[in-house]
Amino acid sequence: MQAAIQASWLVVLLPLPLTLAATVTDLRARIIPDRLNLGLFGLGLALAAWADPAPAAIAARLAEAGLAAGLFWSLRALHAHLRGRIGLGLGDVKFIGTAAVWTGLAGLPLLILVASTAALAAVGLAALAGRRVAATDRLPFGPFLALGLHAALLAGGA
Repeated sequence: MQAAIQASWLVVLLPLPLTLAATVTDLRARIIPDRLNLGLFGLGLALAAWADPAPAAIAARLAEAGLAAGLFWSLRALHAHLRGRIGLGLGDVKFIGTAAVWTGLAGLPLLILVASTAALAAVGLAALAGRRVAATDRLPFGPFLALGLHAALLAGGA
């Protein structure tokens, strides 16, 4: 039992250096670099292969990552078409696809729920603090996606 608990904490903390780097970079430069997404992708794929080395299981994780990225890329394109501006950066889309390698598709609803709720809370707190908040304000979403990934991993999404 103790080994299982330690293993789950290892899975939750393993991506932390990369998610922290993505968070800091997104807050400073409003971008999630491809090298961070690629590193997180590779680490997640290695963990998935370690957990189940069957080629079909690895292929399934890759397919889920592609499906997640494709879905959110489509959502990004639809929003841009309807609103006339980009609402979700490509780094965020790639991060969501990468997160699917870690959590599978089953973990994405919790990840998106936590990320969206945390982002809304941050905007609400900024408004309560007297900061003017407008619909055109840009909010780096990477830090919230990173929080959502760790929450989904903590809930057992690996």
